[in-house]
Parts: sequence; structure tokens; C-alpha cells
Amino acid sequence: MTTKQDFLKNIRESLQAAHIPAARATLPTPPWAFATMTREERIASFEREITPLRGVAHMAHTREEAVSKVMALLAEQDSTEILAWDDDQLPIPELGAALRNAGYRVLDATVPRDTTAQRAKLHELARAGVGITGALAGFADSGTLALTSGAGRPRLASLLPPVHIVLLDVAELYDNQPAFWAAHPDAAAQGANLIFITGPSRTADIELIPTFGVHGPKQLHAIILNLLDCETSY
Repeated sequence: MTTKQDFLKNIRESLQAAHIPAARATLPTPPWAFATMTREERIASFEREITPLRGVAHMAHTREEAVSKVMALLAEQDSTEILAWDDDQLPIPELGAALRNAGYRVLDATVPRDTTAQRAKLHELARAGVGITGALAGFADSGTLALTSGAGRPRLASLLPPVHIVLLDVAELYDNQPAFWAAHPDAAAQGANLIFITGPSRTADIELIPTFGVHGPKQLHAIILNLLDCETSY
């Protein structure tokens, strides 16, 4: 029978005989730090991956087309009250004015600290039929979106309404999550929360049958902004 002392002795002897490689001043750059897909391949992969997740990808080649697509999606909903990021936090800042001109009311998503006031505020915000946000990034290999909440970027806009519309600049579409972290090593510190969204909310707790929209949006629409007037080449 091996005693505790024998066990620790074996560890000490193994450590003395073990080979520990010398540390290197620099590490080789991992292969995923380099982009391997073209812009068109990233877009196609993102569209292909988000579809089985019941997310929908839309392409917009002009700012006007992006606004028009958002308005078309809003027209499918009964509510005229929405939650949205501030105008200057959206990749299409003029969208906010277009929403207000069309008669949509953007609710103030600030939630008070008082418990009673919180309950009343959340009851009010629950009337919002659609949430509109930007995105920090998208991952082509999984159809995932990364969002950071913070000043002007209320977290509830992506979590509370039954429909979530995300505006994603194609410049922030990465091959995969490791490539995103290589480009944004401080992403977790850029806002109050870093959220990864892969399709609409769903659960399979009951009989392993997927149910959508139990804990969040039932619909997810990602509008990819592949703008023709964008000066950056990819």
C-alpha cells in the first residue's frame, strides 16, 4: 500500500529527473493570428453558420440600404417602442433620426438602483418589441457575435426584446474567436460586459427539445455592412 510519504517522495524524485525546456524570450506567432479567409469567404462562412442557429444574415452595401432593411424588419413587428444603442454608438449614426422620424419611440434603458423602481422600469422596458445594437465583432466560423455594453450601449437592448437586430461592420468580421482576441486583446475591458451571442436565445432543458426565446430574443437579425463607400480594403 502506497503511503502519503511514498507518494510525495515519488513526486520529488520525478521532478528532479524531469526535463523542463528553457524559456524563450519570444513565442512564435500562432497560425490563427493571421487571416486565412478573404472578405467574401468570411461573409459566406458567417451566413452559412448563422442560418442553422435560426439567425438571419442580411447584406447592406450602402448606408441607405442598411436603414431600409432595419425599417423593413421593424415593420414586421406590432410594437413601435424599441430599445437601441445611442446614435453615436451605432455604425450607422443616422439610423436613430430615421427611427424617430418614422414614429418609433426609443425607450430609455437606464434602470434605477431602487428595487421597487427597478421593477416598474423593467415592466416598462418589456414593452419594447425590438432591440437594435452594433457589434464589436463577428466570427465567421461559428456565426457568433461579440458585443460590449457600456455608456450608450445598454445591455438590455440585446437581451430583453423578442427581436434583436445587430449592425455588424464587415471590417469587424474575423475568421474565428482566436483571431478576434489577437486583434482585441483588451476586449473584456472595453465595456461593462462582453457578450457572445450565437443565434437566438434557446434552451433544451425539457425533454431535450429546443425552445427558442425563453431567456432572451426569439429572433436574431445580423445586418452585415459591406458598404461600397468604405475606403478600407480587406
